[in-house]
Amino acid sequence: MSMKSLKKIWRGLCLVLLLSLALIGIGAGAGIPIPSSNRKENQIEINVEMIDDQDDESAEKCFI
Repeated sequence: MSMKSLKKIWRGLCLVLLLSLALIGIGAGAGIPIPSSNRKENQIEINVEMIDDQDDESAEKCFI
C-alpha cells in the first residue's frame, strides 16, 4: 500500500467518525428547537377614566 491510499483511507475514516459524532449529537440534543407560533400575545389595555367629583354648577360659582 502506498502512502496516497493510506491517506485516502484515513480521510474516509475521519469523515465517517465526524459524521457519526454529528448525528449522535443531533440525536441527543433533539436537533434545532423550532419556536411555537401559537403563542398568545399579551396585550393588556389599561383604561383610565377621570372621575369628576365637582358638579358643573359649583365649578361655575368658583369662577364668578
